[in-house]
Amino acid sequence: MTTRKMLLTFIGLIVLVLLLLILWLFWFLLRSDKTPEVGIEIETSPIEETLQEPTLKEQQLKQEQNTRNQTAGVTSVAKMFTERYGSHSNEANFQNLIDVFPIMTDEFVQESKDMIAKTAISETYYGVTTSVLTVTVEKIDEAKGAATIRLNTQREIAKDSPQNISVENQEIVLELVRLEGVWKVASANWQ
Repeated sequence: MTTRKMLLTFIGLIVLVLLLLILWLFWFLLRSDKTPEVGIEIETSPIEETLQEPTLKEQQLKQEQNTRNQTAGVTSVAKMFTERYGSHSNEANFQNLIDVFPIMTDEFVQESKDMIAKTAISETYYGVTTSVLTVTVEKIDEAKGAATIRLNTQREIAKDSPQNISVENQEIVLELVRLEGVWKVASANWQ
């Protein structure tokens, strides 16, 4: 019977401790709800509304922001196009060009298909990986939906072997047109 009394005493102590914790928690929560309210009176006066003409600097900032907003879509298309268009290998069978057909005008797609049909694939390894370094919007006409973008790229060129790499910087100039609200590349000319 001694072990039974000890077990009952132990369970009783645990129940008592739990009850004390629950009571302490309720007391703490009730006490935190009764924070004293401090009344502060603020004297208000009517505010005179004055319309200020934007300063020259504010006008320039707004114009710069509008220009950036207009060019954001066309520059992202140009960058993505250039990196895909300029990266290829003789083992990929012109997949880089096929991948960018959806963002090319129909005329440029046809020119690319004609070039693919005329080009013989080399037996020795040749691969190029292109990364865009800078994007410059040379001109953009939102009303006409036309833009000229110049991109500076870094090109890693592998000849004869994927390990035989040389690095070159090269520019490309893209002519883009907006067709049905979407920017498409009309031409790409490596410089």
